[in-house]
Amino acid sequence: MSELSAEESRLDALSEEDELSDLRAVMASSYAALDDDTARFFRLLGLHPGAEFSAAAAAALADVPQTAARRFLERLVRAHLVERTRSDRYRLHDLVRLYAAERTTAEDGPATAGEVAGRAARWYTHAACRAQQAAHPHFPVVPGAEPSGQLPEFGSPSEALTWFEQERSNLLAALDSAHGHGHHDIAWRLAASVYPLFERHRHWDEWRGMQVIGLRSAELAGSSLGLARNHLGLGDALWLLGDVEEAAGHYRAALGSGEPWVEGFALRQLALLSWQRGERGAEVIGLVERAVAAFREAGERRGEAMCLLSLAEFAADTGDFQEALVHVQEAVRVFAEIGNVWSVAWGRCTLGRVLAGLGRFGEAREAYRAAEEVFADHGDQDSRTIALLGLGDAHLHLGEPEQAREALGAALDHLRDHGDPRAAEVEERLNGLATGG
Repeated sequence: MSELSAEESRLDALSEEDELSDLRAVMASSYAALDDDTARFFRLLGLHPGAEFSAAAAAALADVPQTAARRFLERLVRAHLVERTRSDRYRLHDLVRLYAAERTTAEDGPATAGEVAGRAARWYTHAACRAQQAAHPHFPVVPGAEPSGQLPEFGSPSEALTWFEQERSNLLAALDSAHGHGHHDIAWRLAASVYPLFERHRHWDEWRGMQVIGLRSAELAGSSLGLARNHLGLGDALWLLGDVEEAAGHYRAALGSGEPWVEGFALRQLALLSWQRGERGAEVIGLVERAVAAFREAGERRGEAMCLLSLAEFAADTGDFQEALVHVQEAVRVFAEIGNVWSVAWGRCTLGRVLAGLGRFGEAREAYRAAEEVFADHGDQDSRTIALLGLGDAHLHLGEPEQAREALGAALDHLRDHGDPRAAEVEERLNGLATGG
């Protein structure tokens, strides 16, 4: 409430300035002309956690049908209290939002802000879970109690990712608001359910911050599941950000949760970190085998197949491409059986590497090409870049320099855009192609 009081004082301060002395009077006049239902709707809009919102989100926030929300929004647009930024997107000017929130406190009571924060966070959690399932159908979400209001439908992964990018700042704002108002059971569920969406386009710092809040909320909610899920998510974010030791600590904290899905991925990630550190002993393979057992207990076939991919990569790293081929072919088969198109593509990247190691470059080229097409359709540029690098190598070995140059050039563009250190090596290879080296 101290933040809201500080914001309200901004309006009082503005009323003392000559050029803005009538601002409150103008808003008050427009507000007074509204009917009671529209006025209530306007007041609650001032409590939306983000800068911009859809009609569906506004309906859930105000706990009204979406048809009514659209009607109220049109009235508010005509009254110049709400701005329509584009189709089905609306915003309140900062000072109008402050005025609306001020009226909420005065007319509805201070407890209303917390109630609205809970409704908004619950709606955004469920909407984001739908996007998550459209983009990653085998990632288990934990959205909790059903929200009020109509939720979005997604016909494809690209639709879900477009929605996510549009609403990303609102998801983070809703999480922060829910945590701040004590809705900890909602907050940890939001953070734990949708973090693969933040991975897709390298929103890794935002992801880390989100998991930190999710972990704090899980602690305050006393949820062992929430703690385990958020430790796992935070470990993944830190791993991608290069903080390997801290990531390992969170993976270890996720163990012992009694949740086989969490246990399996925490064990697999600990094995990957150990392998990255150069450990090649039976203990590392044992971690993967324990992960496989956990996934089988949970009936989690995708997790089991991801472990097979890890074993394939380990075997390839040690030069045993025949063993690697057995593991990767089984993994791709399982991914295909469960209908996980993205995971099939990821498996084909490993398959391409193994086939190239066996000297079967034509087959490797086709595996990488099929993977690249899927990643392009999913808007996953990081994974597409990995496929392009492998594809470029296969073209080189097949004596196809033009095709190699095209694939490596496309990969280089993405690596440069993100300051990836691999860019220098790829650029050197392309220069060698240009000079016939």
